[in-house]
Amino acid sequence: MPQITFSIWLASKTRWAHLTKDISMSVVPRVGEWMKFENPTQGDSFAWRVTQVTYREAGDIEVWTGLLENIDDRGYSFESEREFDEYLQSYLSAGWRCERPPGENRHFKGSK
Repeated sequence: MPQITFSIWLASKTRWAHLTKDISMSVVPRVGEWMKFENPTQGDSFAWRVTQVTYREAGDIEVWTGLLENIDDRGYSFESEREFDEYLQSYLSAGWRCERPPGENRHFKGSK
């Protein structure tokens, strides 16, 4: 079974976080398909849209998803910082890595 490195993004109006996790899967998802990831705290009631699949020369596979709940391409997922922090912590507890601290969200339509 191939080991795939998945990338997901969480964002509030002011901050964003890039999370990664290596997951073994029997097939590689395609762009446009939807993924659900196990999260014991938040559940799997929402799906992530696959936006990019990269096959590295050494055989590594990377899959990127779109921003969670990016309604009308607004550039953020969570209305409150507390909710952002809760989801971030839940994914970290589920084995996702955040290799750098959450940064400033410059993609939110209302940001300067």
